[in-house]
Amino acid sequence: MKNKPDLRGHKAFVALLIACLAAFTVLAFVEGPEIITKQVTGLSLSQDGFTINASWDEMNCRGYSVTVTCEGKKYNVPEVKENHIELKNVALEKNYNVRVTAILNSGKDSRPADADIRAEKLPNKLKLSIKKYDGFKDDSFAIEAKGIGDIAFASEDEGVAEVDSEGNVKLLKKGHANIVVSVSGDGTHMPASKNVRITVYPKELKQVKGLKVENTSDSMAKLSWEPVDFATEYCVMKKSLATGKPETVKKVEGNTSVEIVRNSGEYTVMARAVIGDRSAVGKASETAKVRGVTEDMKSYSSWRNLKSLNRTSLDKFRAVRGDGGCRVPQSISVTRDSYVISYVNSSGTAGKLISYRKNDGECVDISDCSSMGHANGTTFNPYTNKFYVVKTHKGIRTRSCSTYDGTSKELAGIFDLPRQTSGIAYDESNNKFYLSKGNEIYVCDTDFNVEKFIHKRIRYNHAQDIGGYNGIVFVCTWVSGNNSYIDMYRASDGAYLGGYDVSFGEIESCAVDDGYLIILMNNASGDGDCIYKTKERLPLY
Repeated sequence: MKNKPDLRGHKAFVALLIACLAAFTVLAFVEGPEIITKQVTGLSLSQDGFTINASWDEMNCRGYSVTVTCEGKKYNVPEVKENHIELKNVALEKNYNVRVTAILNSGKDSRPADADIRAEKLPNKLKLSIKKYDGFKDDSFAIEAKGIGDIAFASEDEGVAEVDSEGNVKLLKKGHANIVVSVSGDGTHMPASKNVRITVYPKELKQVKGLKVENTSDSMAKLSWEPVDFATEYCVMKKSLATGKPETVKKVEGNTSVEIVRNSGEYTVMARAVIGDRSAVGKASETAKVRGVTEDMKSYSSWRNLKSLNRTSLDKFRAVRGDGGCRVPQSISVTRDSYVISYVNSSGTAGKLISYRKNDGECVDISDCSSMGHANGTTFNPYTNKFYVVKTHKGIRTRSCSTYDGTSKELAGIFDLPRQTSGIAYDESNNKFYLSKGNEIYVCDTDFNVEKFIHKRIRYNHAQDIGGYNGIVFVCTWVSGNNSYIDMYRASDGAYLGGYDVSFGEIESCAVDDGYLIILMNNASGDGDCIYKTKERLPLY
């Protein structure tokens, strides 16, 4: 049996060899107190015109050595103290290499960092007089362009729009096209191009199709229709019973449906393309009939309080104040943009109309009105542009009605009504006037010929003003103290539809605006005289 070799000496030699190698490695990378393997980091290059900017992370060192190489030619930048330099007047369309080495405090060089950049031609600042153009067939216009180099024009769809070498454009047919404007550049500037987007609208749009009505609630209905090419807006129109012509009630942009108050009538929709101060229209759609809930509303044989309205369930639109001998607000009218209050005059011969803007409540007009008197009832007819004011009140017995111009507020005329009346209202939905006195309501045409008589229930033998909207007469009654009510009657058959308790002051008048109930209250305490508005549309509509 052979003896095994003694490896203990070999193992000791190997261990000694490893220790020597480790020590050599440490010695190889240590130079005094500094580590010579330090390297420049964060080197980045950027071009700014004819200048290349170089920057890198700052190091604790004596300075930096920078070498720039371009197409095999190398040159050294004088010693740099900061961690950035500018290389000016570089040649364009050339490749540059920048090498940065830190000179360490020991005098040794760190490991370098390299970065490459190509110095490109300068951007060409192409400027156009127009970026897009919307117009109609046969329109023409010119594009002015400025840039460095030769300018050229081209149409991407010559059937829609053509352009000549001078930038003169003519629109040929409906559609969309791009006019491409390019500039060639030169030895130091790059070429560039931009698009002018062209939309050519037809001179007449297509008819709106597929008009549908969907009742979404007791208050609202939804009209929807198919889109029409090139339409920028849609006009929703309702046939006016006053003029027999369609009147725009809504304008819709970017949509093909709209919610409207369920006001009975015939509706149509027309597409429009509006370009600046010009427009193209299409034929109106076929008629869609909207049926309000008024005719289907339940009637009651005895008093029925539908809801109690108070300061917490109403929005306070604003406090109102008169002046001089016209201190107490008596009635309210609704115009397209304002709520207009008539004020009693203690002399019985004069009065005031004061207008408050709907969108912010700002008082925008105060007009002295002769012959107004007590002004217990007031209404406004947008088709005649007149206010109608009646004077009958306790102790005042007259059939006289004064009219005032809706713009100037000047007295337009005085005539006698067929009956004494303390309340008057115009209902745009059926082109009727309503008159009220005591327990009587009269439905009249626009010449004040009585067409229907309604015998109303009596809470009290005196009624304040009335309102009219969507075929309903709103009768304001103040009994005494704070006991005030609004009762509703259907104009078509006189049915009683219930009422609202508003017992927190003396109610003077009410009106309905876009389905919201507007209430004028006279209250010596609390908020004083105020206009209130329901937070939501009445569920009747």
